[in-house]
Amino acid sequence: IGFCEMILQAPEVYGQLSPTLLGDLEVVLRNSHYLSRLVDDVLDLSQIEANKMALTRERATLSELVEAAVVAARPLFHSKGLYLEVEPLPDVPPLFCDRTRIRQVLLNLLTNAGRFTEHGGVRLCAWQEGAEVVVSVADTGPGIPAEAARSLFQPFRQVDGSLRRRYGGSGLGLSICKSFVEQHGGRIWLQSGEGVGTTVFFRLPFDPPAPADDGV
Repeated sequence: IGFCEMILQAPEVYGQLSPTLLGDLEVVLRNSHYLSRLVDDVLDLSQIEANKMALTRERATLSELVEAAVVAARPLFHSKGLYLEVEPLPDVPPLFCDRTRIRQVLLNLLTNAGRFTEHGGVRLCAWQEGAEVVVSVADTGPGIPAEAARSLFQPFRQVDGSLRRRYGGSGLGLSICKSFVEQHGGRIWLQSGEGVGTTVFFRLPFDPPAPADDGV
């Protein structure tokens, strides 16, 4: 990854490189990033299953978490000509959470929605319900049959194998999101139907009860 980035950022240092070679290097870099993310996801999943995923909790505002995820996800939407909209966020108390993990949940949901959407786009909304905040990520994609939706939060599961080949992805994103949300005392679920898009919801308490050893 490092060498590909160096060559693509300053190809003149390496002499006369043809456009074809530079194009091939971009493919190598893109696929290397994919494999790197896949390894990270597998490591996260193994730590979760071994109950060794430690959380570093601190106060974080919902707006900063959403903004960081949106900035990271926007290039995907731009490349596909899709919109990515964020409804005005409510003025809610800061979350006592692991900001890295909750940002990862938001980013996973946004990129998942963008990857499976061909036309239209994705809208993120949030609102307060008592001592919790609820976040929704709604896409205009093809939707998911009810029988398939029930298993999507299991590791390595997608609607079918052809979708993985067409859209990419490892089938780990939703499973990891579920684990991170539940570690924070929250819950995640989705609503969908064929031809009507998919909306994923998750709710988090502002002050979740901390486990005795924080998962270590």
